[in-house]
Amino acid sequence: LALGLLCCTWSSSLIAQQVCLPAPRLLTLMPMGGQLGSSVEVRITGESLEDVNELQFSTPKITAKPVLGPDGKAVENKFLVTIAPDAPVGVHDARVISRLGVSSARAFSTGKLPEKTREKPNNSVETAMALPVNSICNATMTKRAVDYYSFQGVKGKRIAVDCAAVGIDSKLTPVVIIADGQGRDLVLNRTGGVVDFTPPADGTYLVKVHGLTFSGGSEHFY
Repeated sequence: LALGLLCCTWSSSLIAQQVCLPAPRLLTLMPMGGQLGSSVEVRITGESLEDVNELQFSTPKITAKPVLGPDGKAVENKFLVTIAPDAPVGVHDARVISRLGVSSARAFSTGKLPEKTREKPNNSVETAMALPVNSICNATMTKRAVDYYSFQGVKGKRIAVDCAAVGIDSKLTPVVIIADGQGRDLVLNRTGGVVDFTPPADGTYLVKVHGLTFSGGSEHFY
């Protein structure tokens, strides 16, 4: 009986001493994609990302190396991502490798169109970010605000506007509005998908984007 009791006590002690390390989670990449044949500096965020030393993708046509600072040391959570000209177009998995293991995956998109990243606030008609037709913009939704973009429309020439969110792992439910140059709404879309718009006249038009509940933050990217 004493021997059996001793064995039970020893087993319980071993179980109590087991330690579960947190699993690394990759939450965001900014920007969330890039053009074929280009290199783009990407900043990552996540949870339990300790001593991250690699950013890997589900295709060998996309590679990454740490961004180095003036002192020659790697800048924390920043990578220079290079996309080969013959990389497959579409959405690919991105993962980081850290001291705690391999992270969960996040989406990284590649395409043929030139891409920009919004660098400063654009929450009014006056601060609207200009976008050329046939281009992509990477941004994070501003909380409790509307993001403004401007483009030049040609009378009778159709424009398609698509706000990618759910398909690239974002928590954003986007509302997309096309407005005239003064910000007056012309077309409203709350259901997702492509917005088809034909300008009634030559001139400047606006694309306004906000969350369905006006939520925002780093995980509400588009």
